[in-house]
Amino acid sequence: MTTLPAGTVVNGGMFTVPDALGSKIIHPFGDFLLHDVGTGDGISSRAQDTVNKLRTAPLWGVRMKARLMHDLASPTLEDAIQRHAGEARHVTRRFGKLTALKSSS
Repeated sequence: MTTLPAGTVVNGGMFTVPDALGSKIIHPFGDFLLHDVGTGDGISSRAQDTVNKLRTAPLWGVRMKARLMHDLASPTLEDAIQRHAGEARHVTRRFGKLTALKSSS
């Protein structure tokens, strides 16, 4: 993804992209698309088919977060993964089949 050019006014005129952030190529850890992962809140001002979908959150700084997911109800990464359903159910199942790595020491 590439950031907006320097000088671009966004957020209803509340922010102007500075030179330091303008036209920068970034590689975010997320696709920022709407996904049905079975944990939607049912609130939407958009079309009815998006009512249980959530926008993919970036994983920047995830190690510093005490609670996870859109509702902050997951205390651990494992819990957050296991709560996924909907179109992410196949990933949750694969995660459940993983075995712990044994230390070689």
